[in-house]
Amino acid sequence: MSTAPEPQSTGGYEFNDEQNRTFSALAESMGTVSTLLKLFGLVLCVALILIVYKVVSISAGYPSLIIIGVSALGSLAVGFWTSSSAASFRRITESKNRDVWHLMNALDKLHNMYALCRTLVQIGLVVAALAAALAAWEAFGTKN
Repeated sequence: MSTAPEPQSTGGYEFNDEQNRTFSALAESMGTVSTLLKLFGLVLCVALILIVYKVVSISAGYPSLIIIGVSALGSLAVGFWTSSSAASFRRITESKNRDVWHLMNALDKLHNMYALCRTLVQIGLVVAALAAALAAWEAFGTKN
């Protein structure tokens, strides 16, 4: 992830009090969601560590490790991007003459998060379609 440049005072648009309250409420909700996503990601990491021992000892179940690992990484990535975006939304309410810069920074973080979600959903659809095709092949395929 790249570090955003320092905000410049552009003398640009300044949001009013009502708009700032909206940004503040959004930032608070996003902060809560980001904390929960990070916590969920950490729980998945602990589960992954516990399952690694079991899977290695029986030499089976490796797909579950991949699924839990990807889920943990995805949850943590979305949690951190949401947190970063929430901080930028919060800064809109705290800054003077930098509101548009902070808004664009927040939107950039949201873009990253949704790009990841889009990719994960696309991969999930392909995997689900392959699993359905395999199940159909096993269920209705040639029988001896």
